[in-house]
Amino acid sequence: MVTVEDMGGTPVLISSLGFMPSASSQRTGSYHEFSLLLGYTDLDELSPRFNDNWSILPEEVFSDPQLELTGVSGGQWILFEFSDPFMYDGTSNLLLELSWDGPVDPPDSKIYSMNWDNTVNTSLIGFSPDSATGYVTTLTPNLLFVTSEAALETQTFAGIKSSF
Repeated sequence: MVTVEDMGGTPVLISSLGFMPSASSQRTGSYHEFSLLLGYTDLDELSPRFNDNWSILPEEVFSDPQLELTGVSGGQWILFEFSDPFMYDGTSNLLLELSWDGPVDPPDSKIYSMNWDNTVNTSLIGFSPDSATGYVTTLTPNLLFVTSEAALETQTFAGIKSSF
């Protein structure tokens, strides 16, 4: 979840989303049935039940039946270009969901995202795309939102902090 404050409180058209991998992410991986959803939540802190967090049905903005990531290394954004841009309303907390059908190939492939520790539970982790529940955490991934607003790039706090 990204709060309205972190998003800047302005409506923007989001065309892609990026994750900043950590230095530990130097692997190649194949992720089956990869999907990225965006939507809204009325909550200020996430619940362990996935479906309880959405205030509206999410939109699938990116999908790939066989996502291949190669040459992943720390310090470079992994960008996902949306099939259709997502209109962020500027007044709601943004909720995003990444899912894939595991295992990944090779089985030890892991993409570790740079994170920052928030004060509330803004992330929810499950172990399968069909999980009804997961565990909540204050660790928040470092995200980059590429928007239409004069080609501005909106980053979460950790992204802004790490760019100096």
